[in-house]
Amino acid sequence: MRGEEMSPEEMAALAREEERAFEDRIVAALERAPDLSSSIPADFAERVAAKLPARRLVAVRTTHYGRKVMWWSLAVLLVMLVLVAVRGAERSTIGAAVEWTLYGQFLAIAIWLAVRRWRAS
Repeated sequence: MRGEEMSPEEMAALAREEERAFEDRIVAALERAPDLSSSIPADFAERVAAKLPARRLVAVRTTHYGRKVMWWSLAVLLVMLVLVAVRGAERSTIGAAVEWTLYGQFLAIAIWLAVRRWRAS
């Protein structure tokens, strides 16, 4: 009642209740989506787009650097395969692994070049 002192338990309960109410107000404010319709003009996007410079068409020139590099790689792999075969690298496990890796790379590049040439014609 009015004029009576509160016990510590009642004060703690009142503090928890006020804290819970404060947290509920914070959660409600964070969950509410802002209304931006009045702050962003309707023609905003059109005005920004009008200020952008016009796009220039860029002429793209095709180069064949990648294909030339692949042909050089194929030639280097062929030379390496010949050197590995001449030295007899298949006597060791590592030598055989290197030789088979080179074969695989050579085959992959040869197939890639054949497919590219087949598609171009």
